[in-house]
Amino acid sequence: MEIVLVPAGARIGEATGVHMRLQVLGPMRFWTGCDWAPIPSPRPRTLLALLTIGAGRPITTGHMIAELWPVKPPPTAATLLRGYILQLRRALGDDGGETIITRASGYEIRRAADETDVARFDALTAQGRTALVKGAAGEAHRLLSQALALWRGEPYSDTLPTTTVTAEVSRLGERRLTATEARIEAGLLQGRGPELIHELQGLTREHPLREGLWAQLMRAQHAADRRADALESYRRARQTLVEELGLEPGPDLRELHHAILEGRSLPGPGISTRPTAILGAAQEGPASASPPLELPRDVPAFTGRQEDLAFLQRFMTSSGGPGAVVITGGGGMGKSALAIHLAHRLRDHFPGGHLYVDLQGSREELKPLQSTEALGRMLRALGVATRDLPTETVEAAARFRSLTTGRGMLVLLDNAVDTAQVEPLLPGEQCGVLVTSRRALTTIGCTVHHLNALSDQESLTMLGRLAGEERVTAAPEAARRIARCCEGLPLAVRIAAARLMSRPHWSLHWLADKLKSEQHHLDELEIDDLSVRSALAVSFRDIEGDASGPDMARLLCLLAISRQSHIIVALAAELDDGNFNQAEKLLEKLLDARLLNSPEPGRYQMSELVRLSALERACRHIPPHEPNAPGRSIHHTSEAVPLPRLLNSSRAVPAN
Repeated sequence: MEIVLVPAGARIGEATGVHMRLQVLGPMRFWTGCDWAPIPSPRPRTLLALLTIGAGRPITTGHMIAELWPVKPPPTAATLLRGYILQLRRALGDDGGETIITRASGYEIRRAADETDVARFDALTAQGRTALVKGAAGEAHRLLSQALALWRGEPYSDTLPTTTVTAEVSRLGERRLTATEARIEAGLLQGRGPELIHELQGLTREHPLREGLWAQLMRAQHAADRRADALESYRRARQTLVEELGLEPGPDLRELHHAILEGRSLPGPGISTRPTAILGAAQEGPASASPPLELPRDVPAFTGRQEDLAFLQRFMTSSGGPGAVVITGGGGMGKSALAIHLAHRLRDHFPGGHLYVDLQGSREELKPLQSTEALGRMLRALGVATRDLPTETVEAAARFRSLTTGRGMLVLLDNAVDTAQVEPLLPGEQCGVLVTSRRALTTIGCTVHHLNALSDQESLTMLGRLAGEERVTAAPEAARRIARCCEGLPLAVRIAAARLMSRPHWSLHWLADKLKSEQHHLDELEIDDLSVRSALAVSFRDIEGDASGPDMARLLCLLAISRQSHIIVALAAELDDGNFNQAEKLLEKLLDARLLNSPEPGRYQMSELVRLSALERACRHIPPHEPNAPGRSIHHTSEAVPLPRLLNSSRAVPAN
């Protein structure tokens, strides 16, 4: 990727025709035509970093504000941002806005044909790896050395340490280390082992859990006739792995150790000493394939859930070993978004790879995935040929556990239906597990983490990041109305923002008024393949599959018609057949299905979005002219059912 920049004082497209290069592998600098110049001021510099990292796609104003002011943005943040863009354009000679382009939702920096130092680094590294695979060690060493010479320090070192910049710095650091390992491998093949020992000793101190570096150090020491030092390096590597991870060294490192110990010729570089990611050539067999990296793209403009993220990240990386968590909540609550965002944060903690399977429990039009099919997908990702896949679920599950034990992998099982579906999919020891499900799945041995609705402020922030901070700032009252109508449901906020983005010149009051109408509320929360109605329909489908499904659906519809958002057991019994125990069981099942909430025992709450969805289904379960229909009198009234007698009942929970 490359950014076209123009020297200050020049114009894009002038006869100079100079295509400038941007350097980010160190302090940020741009080419003026005769020299490298720094980007002025920290926040404009950080803003250019954000645009560069996301080059070729718009970066929303809300996202940039959240990155530059993560704790409390000033009231004038949008105005300040426009000022920073103006400063950047002036510094880069982009007065016409042809490089930093204004978009409806924010800004975008366009791609161009020439390279940044990152693109140059990637190109040289790829050429060096290719030469290494072909056995041209000298050429590989030259190319990889050129690539690494482009680094002048930590990437983006003079910018603010925002979330996006920090993640990019980590990603680039991993690529630098991988290129370094490849360059060292080329040096070992050239016979430069003795001169590499000092460098490898430093690298193993910095990265003590990378077996490949320990193997390269042992080979370099062996090449220098330092056999005792090589054996001591193995002892320290093993001690570190056992103490830190509870794992023995891998087979390649053990084989190298035995060869040195027995005075045999050393084996060729294997997986540990020559990663397939470096050499681009996977070895045969599932155990030696490149680690799968299957996580979906991280969620753009992820907002809120900071306490949830902090707790989950601590739990998943605790000293007791990788964690296993079920993230549970109602439809549209943002379980998948949180899990995917968390998984990206945890990538470096799970070097063995990342598996992802959508178990299809949250889409109305899709059947839930069978456990055997899900196992087949993961086993194929681990290198098992299709013809070798076990046909029985029990056998496939055992094979999966065998292949994952001790590998330090992260497995994300998204949109799970129930315990029976998930249990066979759990990996072996020393692997992390994230599961998302509408049900708590309390019997599979995982910690259960419940998601609540977003706060009003989190909903407003999310709306601003997606729809544009300027629009929310210009109509704060309408924005608050929209957020309230979304009831803290991230899916609803995302849809509302998408509706606003599709009408960039329309007032927020238009959507706020639409959402206020009970008749149009759910209709307005649909766009493309996103729909609150469909998300809730999956929960209705799930309860209808239960033996008491018709009774649950009937009670939910009666509660919706009663317009009581705060519910006690006695009310539910009065509305249905008068059986208190039966009503309590049905309410608990509706709670398990996340169609109700419960702040305390005996009390339940129904959201307005669930109520409206239930009203649409009421006629299917409660014919208005049914002779003995309980609550028949409320079919044609919009008033709530009177509660004095219920609240005075000796079986009712006392009202607040």
